[in-house]
Amino acid sequence: MIDKKCNEQVALKADHATLKKRLSQRFFFGLFIAFLFSVSPFILLADVPLDHVQLYYIFLVCLFAVILVSNISFPEYYIAYGMLILSMIFLHTVTRFDDHSKGVIACSSLFLLLGFTLMIRKAIEMSESALNEVTYSITLKEQMLEMMEMQALIEHQARHDELTGLANRRKFEEEAVEIENRAKDFGAVFGLIYVDLDKFKPINDTYGHQYGDWVLQEIAKRITSCTRETDLVCRMGGDEFCVLIKNVTNNEELENLSTLLKDRIKMPFAINGIDFNLGASMGSAIYPTDGKNVDALVSTADHKMYEEKKAAPG
Repeated sequence: MIDKKCNEQVALKADHATLKKRLSQRFFFGLFIAFLFSVSPFILLADVPLDHVQLYYIFLVCLFAVILVSNISFPEYYIAYGMLILSMIFLHTVTRFDDHSKGVIACSSLFLLLGFTLMIRKAIEMSESALNEVTYSITLKEQMLEMMEMQALIEHQARHDELTGLANRRKFEEEAVEIENRAKDFGAVFGLIYVDLDKFKPINDTYGHQYGDWVLQEIAKRITSCTRETDLVCRMGGDEFCVLIKNVTNNEELENLSTLLKDRIKMPFAINGIDFNLGASMGSAIYPTDGKNVDALVSTADHKMYEEKKAAPG
C-alpha cells in the first residue's frame, strides 16, 4: 500500500511539473508572437503589397490561436489579444501613408501598449490559476491516499491478530462463510484443523507473558510454514489456532498435514537461552463428511482436539 501511494505521488508531481513546463512554454511562445506583432511596422516595408500584409497577419493570428484553445474561461485574454491585433494593424496601416497624424500614432501605440500589458497580466493569471488547481488536486489526492491507507490499515487490524499477524476469528468466520457458499454452489471440498498447544500455561507462569508471546509468535511461523498460500492460518484466541484448508481431496490429506504440524511444533527451540519444547493436540474435519456447515465442522474438529488432549499422557 505504501509503495502504491509513493508511486501515485510521484506521478502526480510529474504531472504538475509537466503542466508547469507547458504553461511556461505557452507563455513565452505568446510573447514571441506578440513581439512579431510589435516589430511589424519595422519588418514590413511600405511598398509591400497589402495582400501580403494581410497574409502575414493571418499567419500570426493562426499561430497564436494555438495558445488560445485552452483559455476559453478567460475572456479578458481575448479582449487584450484583440486590442493588440487591431492596434498593430491600424498602426501599420496609418504609417503606410505620408499624411498620418502623430496623435493618431501615439494613441494607437498607447492602445497597443495597454492591450499588450493586459494580455501579459492575464497570461500570468491563467498560468498561476492552472498551477494552483493542479496543486490543490495533488493535495486532495494525497489526502485521499492517506485516508485510503488508514482505512486499509484499520480493516487489516480488525481482521488480524496483533501479536502474531495471523488472521483472527473474525477473518476466519468471513472466509469460512465464503468457502462454504462456494462449496455448496460448485461441490468443492474443504476442511479445517484445530490446534491447541499443550502445556502452554506453565510458560506464562514460569517465564512471564513476554516469553509466552514470543513462543506464540514462533508457533505461528511454524504453522504458516507448513501450509499453502491458499490456506488460511488463524489464531482463534489464547493458544488455539485453526487452519482453514481449501480444495481438500480427502481425510488422508488432512491427517498428513496434522502430522506435519505436530512434528514441526514439537521441534525444540530456544529464546534468550531458554529452551522450549511444546506439543499440540489437534482435531480435523472435512466438508461435507463431518458437517454440512462451518459451525458443524468447527464443533467436530474442536471435539476431536479435546479428545486427543485427554488421551495424551500428562
